[in-house]
Amino acid sequence: MNFYKNIITTSIFISVFLSCKKDTDPIIAISTGSERIQFNGIVGNEPTSAPANSVYLDFSNDKMTTSLRAGWDLGFYAGPDFRVILNITTVAGAKVTNKFDLNLITAIDTIGLSLSTSQFSPSVSDYSFFDNLSGDISQTLIPAVSATASLNPVIILNRGTGGGIAARPWVKLRIFRNGNGYTIQYAGIQETVFKTLDITKNDLYNFQFVSLDNGVVNVEPEKLKWDIVWSYSMYQANFGAGFVPYNFSDIITVNHLANVQVKEKVYADAATAITAFAAFNIDSVAANTTLPGRWTIANNWRSTQPATGAKLDRFYVIKDATGNYYKLKCLAMGVGTDGGVRGKPEFKYALIK
Repeated sequence: MNFYKNIITTSIFISVFLSCKKDTDPIIAISTGSERIQFNGIVGNEPTSAPANSVYLDFSNDKMTTSLRAGWDLGFYAGPDFRVILNITTVAGAKVTNKFDLNLITAIDTIGLSLSTSQFSPSVSDYSFFDNLSGDISQTLIPAVSATASLNPVIILNRGTGGGIAARPWVKLRIFRNGNGYTIQYAGIQETVFKTLDITKNDLYNFQFVSLDNGVVNVEPEKLKWDIVWSYSMYQANFGAGFVPYNFSDIITVNHLANVQVKEKVYADAATAITAFAAFNIDSVAANTTLPGRWTIANNWRSTQPATGAKLDRFYVIKDATGNYYKLKCLAMGVGTDGGVRGKPEFKYALIK
């Protein structure tokens, strides 16, 4: 009798164990890719060269997320450091003052400031208004937020007009640490009463984002749930006298803070690239080291001169935020040259197997 009782008890234990194992270690489906996806950056009647949306793509979940470029002003780093970024997609610029009281800043302090860059005559000196373009979190224009409140200076912020964003009043602000988060105090340049907002870190994200109109807002997906973002953005260009800040349409930024990495593959012509894309498999990965960095794709994938269109002679190998490898190729993005629609580029991507 005890023999059969032991068998029954053991069977129940195994059944419960397997049931629990299934609950704790679910099988996660990874997307094998898409033969054609379209990023929709257009919101209304804005110029197609200045789409109002940024579009994020998560390869492994086959998911796109859009957010308005003008929908946020500052990003508060959720990692171990206390850093704050400016909105590169509106070309927001700022100045760190030597004052530590909001009421000591008036319109006089903005005389002679542009806190922006000209699309027609950019200058190397304009870099001083912006975060370091590399996206290095230790090189933000706003200094690391000190645990000593009195050491955090007043910042003057131009919220940016890049890509057709309507001009908004400039802001003065101070940022403080608040436990595992931040507190921001801000007001219009000539205002004497300021607003206060608390921001709590969430380490599932790279940043928590704030709109000075609407408070804490959603912008980026969780840091392990996006790999690239297509948008209008400030980057840089060389017109013969060295690099200067320059505003770009249709630029792709890599989720470098989550260690997404890229390798560009360029071929003699479009036909060769198509064949190579189809043949590129997991055995090919070992000979193609991916590289870290925010701008490993940037504007390299498209051209605006002599005509706007995708560069069909290339594709990209991408190691995503969780270690999967994908290959990405643009199919169309121009007006008439490749059959695409400006502001709504089309891509294909596939899991490398």
